[in-house]
Amino acid sequence: MKRVLVVDDEPELTAVVREYLQDRYDVTVVHTGTAALEAVRRERPDVVFCDINMPGPSGVEVLKTLRRTDPTLPVIMVTVSTEVAVVQECLQQGAFAYVPKPFDLKYVEHMAALATQQGRGAAGSTPA
Repeated sequence: MKRVLVVDDEPELTAVVREYLQDRYDVTVVHTGTAALEAVRRERPDVVFCDINMPGPSGVEVLKTLRRTDPTLPVIMVTVSTEVAVVQECLQQGAFAYVPKPFDLKYVEHMAALATQQGRGAAGSTPA
């Protein structure tokens, strides 16, 4: 079973995502950037969904660190921000894609499937 790491400081949101995906993926949830980096080292997920705005290391900082340590890991940024510059920065830093909040869970599942199907090595590509 493919592994998905969900990183967001909103426990209610992560609980909903976990419940929705858990029949198809092995889902790990963490609530800080520091915990995300530890989970990636420990569990080697197949895809990471990472909120951009979190206390501690932000999602952008987590993305930058992951690009240095494992450039093949697909990272999908999650954001409530409608600022194009923020999204562009994430894509320029190597994000696989982004998902705007509030999101449709079917779209989240689609993005997880796309990222795991393309597998490692697809980081930085922009899905159609």
